[in-house]
Amino acid sequence: MDSLIKKYNKFMSYLGLVCLGGFIISVLIQVISRTFLPKTPSWTEELARYLFIYMVAFGSSVAVHKKEFVAVDLIIDFLPKIIRKLIELVINIVLLLFVTFVLLKSVLSFAILEYRMVSTAMQVPMQYIYFSMIILFGLLILSFVMEILYQVKEILSNKGEKD
Repeated sequence: MDSLIKKYNKFMSYLGLVCLGGFIISVLIQVISRTFLPKTPSWTEELARYLFIYMVAFGSSVAVHKKEFVAVDLIIDFLPKIIRKLIELVINIVLLLFVTFVLLKSVLSFAILEYRMVSTAMQVPMQYIYFSMIILFGLLILSFVMEILYQVKEILSNKGEKD
């Protein structure tokens, strides 16, 4: 399981870095053109925004495994180790249910448009932009499922150990 999670995190990090690189290039083009050219391309700001959205979608799945989301753990730190692990497991299950609910109830109907909308500057169909929400919540579901399975395996393997 560790190997699978590491490969998954590496792949998602790579996709996030590709989006970050495109974001940086787009912003550099925008800054250089505003500074040195008489007319600036309008598509750079829009491209940067969309690359940022996809970068967040890929990076959030990595944040689940690295436990980099904001959490208040002042009280939890005083509890025994097994209780902490059980609380983290319950939190991840609740988050999995919430993310699944959001994906099923709102994102699918919002991201799959029946009529054609295009972005202002780049004329990209907005379905591609809104599809980032399906990717975000789908990857979060996958990440939470993997994290829950990992935590259950860890709890069961450490069952007989003391703190």
